[in-house]
Amino acid sequence: MSTGPETGAGGWSAEIFLAELDDDDRALALFEAALEDPAGVCAVSRLRDGTAGGWTLRAVSEAPPDEAALGVRLAVAAAASGMDAPSVSVAPLAATDWVAEVQRNTLPIRAGRFFVRGTHVTGRSPCGTVEIVLDAGRAFGTGSHESTRGCLLALDRARTPGAGAILDLGTGSGILAIAAAKLWRLPVIAADSDPVSVATACANAALNGVDGLVETRRSRGFSNPLLRGRAPFGLILANILAGPLMRLAPGIARNLHDDGRAILSGLLSEQAAAVAEVYEGFGLPVRFRHRVDGWTTLVVGRE
Repeated sequence: MSTGPETGAGGWSAEIFLAELDDDDRALALFEAALEDPAGVCAVSRLRDGTAGGWTLRAVSEAPPDEAALGVRLAVAAAASGMDAPSVSVAPLAATDWVAEVQRNTLPIRAGRFFVRGTHVTGRSPCGTVEIVLDAGRAFGTGSHESTRGCLLALDRARTPGAGAILDLGTGSGILAIAAAKLWRLPVIAADSDPVSVATACANAALNGVDGLVETRRSRGFSNPLLRGRAPFGLILANILAGPLMRLAPGIARNLHDDGRAILSGLLSEQAAAVAEVYEGFGLPVRFRHRVDGWTTLVVGRE
């Protein structure tokens, strides 16, 4: 693992080359997830080498990555893919607005009826779509990640929530809360434990004209009084990770309306069975599954 100087005024990059992979979407998803830094802002891109074959994956973040933790995550991804751990090049970036760079290279995303674009994309959205405008920034969720697309696809086919409010738990950028508010014109609570995400979701709701429907709150799980007061929910959206989703299972089961649904994502496909088993144990069996390039979204509910 090679490192650059100890300063990176323009951010930091961590780059790996996977010569052994062709079009193995599952392995690519594992390495992309390993490169994402859970402690900092991070955008991951992939580039296919048309001459030599293989893939270059590059993560860009504001702070230098924890190289020891990164090495462990890459080793786990390599072991799960049946290959040796790749070497990593970590280096500071020149002073530049790397978020703007990511935005300029981010194409619009279509997921069912939803059309997600950055503010840099101009022109009309496709006829009949639900437009969501979001930029890469300090909170997770621009529609480009497979787990977010899986959630949007699940929302696209979900029935209109009956009794109970809608909750986006771990809202990140607010994309799912915005999608639900635009789709059904119903009130949504967007909650996150990270104050940056709460502020970002609030700003994005205003950008999309649904700030009158999306109410943001800082909350760790269901700890905020507003969440407890609005329960039970007709729909709960939770695009997080497998471990937190399993820990939240009792709270989600307790705060979900009897005929409600929960859409759960942030799961590598091999983690889905374990998460499904936990929720079934709390009386919430799986009703639908959506698989997108090595990631799975579960829709669970009592009826």
